[in-house]
Amino acid sequence: MSIETLGPLSGIRVLDHGHVWAGPLLGMSFRDMGAEVIKIQSPSGNSGVSMGGRGMPGTTAGGDVEELDPMGFHAFDRGKKSLTLNLQSPEGVEIYKRLVAKTDVIVENFSARVMPALGLAYEVLSEINPRIILASLSASGATEGPWRDLVTYGPSLAALYGIKSVLGYHDWEHPQEDQADLDPTAAGHAFFATLAALEARDKTGKGQHLDIAQGEASIQRIGEPIMDYLLTGRIAGPQGNRYPGMAPHGFYRCSGEDSWISISIRDEDEWTRLIEFCGDLVPAIRDERFSTVSDRLTFQDELDSILERWTINYESWDLTRQLQKIRIPAYPVMGAIELAADENFNALNQSNLVMRNTTYSKEAIYRGVVWKLDDGWGEISGSLPKAGADNNDILIDLLGYDGNTVKDFEMRGVI
Repeated sequence: MSIETLGPLSGIRVLDHGHVWAGPLLGMSFRDMGAEVIKIQSPSGNSGVSMGGRGMPGTTAGGDVEELDPMGFHAFDRGKKSLTLNLQSPEGVEIYKRLVAKTDVIVENFSARVMPALGLAYEVLSEINPRIILASLSASGATEGPWRDLVTYGPSLAALYGIKSVLGYHDWEHPQEDQADLDPTAAGHAFFATLAALEARDKTGKGQHLDIAQGEASIQRIGEPIMDYLLTGRIAGPQGNRYPGMAPHGFYRCSGEDSWISISIRDEDEWTRLIEFCGDLVPAIRDERFSTVSDRLTFQDELDSILERWTINYESWDLTRQLQKIRIPAYPVMGAIELAADENFNALNQSNLVMRNTTYSKEAIYRGVVWKLDDGWGEISGSLPKAGADNNDILIDLLGYDGNTVKDFEMRGVI
């Protein structure tokens, strides 16, 4: 179930080949902001996997997520239409080309060889529709080079671009896994690049191909270690929760089960305020070893141990309020339950959900639309579509095929 909305991108049509995270998230951003997004899937039902919903169902072929299941509104294919299309068949490619002629944007995060191998390289697409914008989010870009045709997944791509080498704790030799956030980073870059391409098209009448390397979009996360090596030859390693120019800087245990507080001291003024606040209770923190930031960085292990012997006596929220009161950055480490109940989180109106004639309310918590515009907010307009749910509407109403032809396509596996 998808509800048409009048968001700021209404009137824009997007074809979405996204799989896993980066591509589907980019398509979701367009849909949430009002564009019509058509998810292109294989008739076999083995494509279009995207994170969200129950497990990783993406747009489900077998109906694993029901239309009104609230989990379906969390997934990255929410609100999209679904067209099943066999792009390995000549007729499937012909249908696709007719659809391209009526489309504004194509989104794909295949490896760089896939679209050309299907006979759908940008040069072909732009001949059909000179106004088409193709946003490609391959691992390392389509520029000729030794990594051009690599097939990667989030963790392996982060390792390839050096990000994993600095993830982990300073006192443990093994790199640590984290969320594969190269995908959403690249999707964010691609969204704004595509908006810029749409604006340029308004002026020139021409589309363009956006070749976005997910690794390149995210490598700025380790800009400091790269520059440090180029300028000094130093090789960075894992820092855990520490930061090169700040101490103390980390997470400290509080009273209660698995309860922690984050504390960052950014300058000498904040350090002085911390000493005045807790120095009588923890005299060791006044030690001359900690008198300058350079000293505190040198003796971080000792400083962290002293600080945690103090924080362990406090409930995390109580200590947060006291530290915030003296303008020291501090906040509890929130779990899912705490975050769901957080007053500020709920005040953000995260969901902005359009739900008509259902049993769920707008107050239900969903992965929300983060852009809050004065005019034309984005909206969550529907849950996951079932594979092929919109075949007839797209083929008959939009592309002009007759019903018998569509039935024949289905019988022969074209759709």
